[in-house]
Amino acid sequence: RMHRLAQADAAFIRPSPSDLALGGVTRRTREAMFLCEAAGFDRILVETVGVGQSEIEVAGLVDSFLLLLQPGSGDELQGIKKGIVELADLLAVNKADGDTLAAAREAQAEYSAALRYLRPRSEGWRPDALVVSARTGDGLAELADRIDGHLAYLRENGDFESHRRRDAAAWLQGLAEERVLERFRASETVRQRLGAATEAVASGETTARQAAFDLAE
Repeated sequence: RMHRLAQADAAFIRPSPSDLALGGVTRRTREAMFLCEAAGFDRILVETVGVGQSEIEVAGLVDSFLLLLQPGSGDELQGIKKGIVELADLLAVNKADGDTLAAAREAQAEYSAALRYLRPRSEGWRPDALVVSARTGDGLAELADRIDGHLAYLRENGDFESHRRRDAAAWLQGLAEERVLERFRASETVRQRLGAATEAVASGETTARQAAFDLAE
């Protein structure tokens, strides 16, 4: 799917399996992004595994969050999760070509109307919905301009650095929680008691909450 991009000397593509991690990105996505920034890449695109209720962690990794949609997919306004639309800085409806052009423009109109009633992620920035075609390239230049415009807005208002400080704090919390969970699972005491605790919960001798508290202690 990235035949031309893969052959470009100025581009680097890193497939990263999710490895059962929730949030739409892998556990080491942020480290890979920092490495690319250190190597001098000026644009880093992070593609999630999909759009759903949990695939929103990427919003805490990137400066601009683009929600890519397609017409006629069943992801109409009443079906798609409201939360992910509220997190998006920009929306783009793909497949605006051929037989799906009219449907793409209809979806764009619906999302544009809905965005007027949602609180944007950045105060003062109003997200909008565009139509694009990955097949013909139509609308991609305008989309790139809007992304640049959003980044310029963040820098002018001081939100760029504040967002990055907030994301760094969330990164610390996530790493700490991950480390605690790793040590919990590696604990010999936990392994010794887990079987008995599971049996006690299954037999009704104790509650799952109490057993969990005991294991955590």
